[in-house]
Amino acid sequence: MHAKAFLLLTVTLGACSLSQIPTLKEYGDAVVGKNIAVIRDLVRRPTSRASQAGWQEKTYPLPNGHWVYVEPDRPNCEIHYEVNNEDIIVGYTPVGTGCRYQ
Repeated sequence: MHAKAFLLLTVTLGACSLSQIPTLKEYGDAVVGKNIAVIRDLVRRPTSRASQAGWQEKTYPLPNGHWVYVEPDRPNCEIHYEVNNEDIIVGYTPVGTGCRYQ
């Protein structure tokens, strides 16, 4: 259910964008407030960049009790999602030199 809602949101964002491909900011903003399962499901798909590269799931804790889920986006770019104790994405940070061209 969550994946369908995210897909619909992504398609809607793409339809409104001149390039038809959401920017990193549009992509990240679209998932804030969503359950992290949405991203985990996308990353685990066989057609995802993460799956094709043999990506191993990465997480780490934050001092405020939240935790971070890391998603590979493109070469030299990862999206670090801040996730609360209810598994809701509350923010994100692009990390890496490949992210700056977005």
